[in-house]
This record gives sequence, C-alpha cells and structure tokens, in this order.
Amino acid sequence: MELAKAWFTDGRLSTPAELMQLLLSHPRLRGLKLIEGAPERVTTLPVKGEGRNHDLWLSGETERERVTICVEAKADEPFGNETIEEYRTAALYRRERGESTGAPERIDALLKMVPGSIADWGPIRYQLLTAICGTALQGKCDKATLAVFVVHEFQTIKTRREFLDRNREDYERFLTVIGIPSFASTDRVLNGPVTIDGMECLVGKAIREVK
Repeated sequence: MELAKAWFTDGRLSTPAELMQLLLSHPRLRGLKLIEGAPERVTTLPVKGEGRNHDLWLSGETERERVTICVEAKADEPFGNETIEEYRTAALYRRERGESTGAPERIDALLKMVPGSIADWGPIRYQLLTAICGTALQGKCDKATLAVFVVHEFQTIKTRREFLDRNREDYERFLTVIGIPSFASTDRVLNGPVTIDGMECLVGKAIREVK
C-alpha cells in the first residue's frame, strides 16, 4: 500500500523523489527516462516452481542503453523467513518424508548464477537470492543491457527500529556476498555493477520516511 501511495502522492502518477534520486546516483543512469512499469511482475526462475514476484517492474532507457528496474518494497518485515541454508535443509527433509519439491535443485541453479560459494550464501535470506537472480533474468527478457535491483524501504510510525536494523544487517551481508565491499555506502546510493548470470546489475536502497 505504501509503495502505491508513494507513486500517487498528489493523486497523479509521479516517480517517488527518493527512488529517482537513487537511480540517478549512478553515472550509467544519467538521463534515465522511465518508459513503462507494472506492479506484481512475475519472472520465471530456473527449475519448475514459484517465480520471482517483483513488487514493481520498470523499464527505462538512457541515451546509451535499455534498463530494467525491479523493486522490492519493505516496511520492517524480513527478507523472507528463512536463510538459503534453512530453506534448502527443510526442503530436503520434506523430500525424505515423501513430499515432491524441486526447491533444492532451484536453489542450486540460482547459486550458479551468482558469485560466491554455497557456503558464502548459506546465511543469506532466500528472498534476496531470488530477487537479484529474478532481476537479472527479467533484464534478459527485456533485452536490457543493465538491470537494477532496488529495495524501497518505508519507515512509518508502525515500523520498529530493531526490525529495520535486522533488515539492514541482512541486506549488507547480501551486498558483501555479491561482491560489493562492506565499506560501500548502502543507503540512497546505487552500487555496482556486479555480474549476475552474464547481466550487469546495480543494487541500492531507497528510503521513504512516512510521517
């Protein structure tokens, strides 16, 4: 709801200022023009199963390239309830009990798309893995040459600081694993590019404080 409100603050469609500020923080996006967008865009992931549901998909262009932007909207809820290690272990246990699931193979296929080892990714939230891989795959579908994954965080009177801090830690751990240094600015600035399955990707967080 807050994401939708942010795009229609005065009753008319307009890009949230904090999002545009984030996008224009990177030199490759100078002169960016947003062409189209849609909420709840689903990108097919490797191995049969649930796809990546982007809260918002945007397509834009600069003078030099076409750009895909995928947004994950967050208040203070976690990036999924399980880490990759927890999710994979639980799926293997369910399989041992006779349940049909392709989750372990899907995780393995996703991990082949990203830098780092399985051990590196074990403590990362599963939703962040599907988000960055889904962003890269959507960029390929759009025939873009650059993809951007954005966490759009909404801080309201109902969000709790300890949960926001937990999300920050999970997000920064994710950045480190995909190859963005821990000393990099993590809020309101796009970092990268990093290469995900052959697609160059930028990653950043926009923050909106809702009074």
